[in-house]
Amino acid sequence: MERPAAAGAAAQQQPPPTIAPDGEEDAALVASTLAGRREAFDALIRRHQRRAVAVAQRLLGDLHDAMECVQDSFLRAYRNLSSLADPRCFRGWLLRIVTTQALNFRRGRALRSGARVSFEDCILGDETDAAERFADNRPDADRPGEALAAAELEQCMQRALDELPDAQRTALVLFSMQQLPQREVAEIMDCSVEMVKWNVFQARRRMRERLAAFL
Repeated sequence: MERPAAAGAAAQQQPPPTIAPDGEEDAALVASTLAGRREAFDALIRRHQRRAVAVAQRLLGDLHDAMECVQDSFLRAYRNLSSLADPRCFRGWLLRIVTTQALNFRRGRALRSGARVSFEDCILGDETDAAERFADNRPDADRPGEALAAAELEQCMQRALDELPDAQRTALVLFSMQQLPQREVAEIMDCSVEMVKWNVFQARRRMRERLAAFL
């Protein structure tokens, strides 16, 4: 599959930003925060922290690094909240900060080893949350052989994900695992929807090749 060309004249007319289903509630909390009510930003943290940590953890492969990344991202979001053009798009804006920070973490810090989540579903093209599915099907403690095989698979999956180029890893995590709309992923990554599709396709292909022995 050939890589799509950069956005041309058709992309010059920018569509309106993608607004999350709860965008109006976010906008109200952003307005309250800018009016000086800090508890409103605490509410924004509670609304988006889980997804932010999930994205950062999948990009970094380490929960401790992910928590630190997300903490820094929320701090940056708070300091720059007045620059958000459309408060209804807070989720996408925040996740763009999170992904940028996570990629910076990857470039500046050696990641600790050990898999954290299963990526089997996103590799095979299933749009379900792989981490939740893995938790529901975790091997029993009284079957050490099965547990060992599952742990080995998890480690290989994590290493395969870590080896992907940044854009492919980010697109795979945001679209296939977090199930964000392609257009919103494109906005977060500052690229075209076609580029998101291409990155997801290439990421899945590479993951299948890397894990052929297991799959």
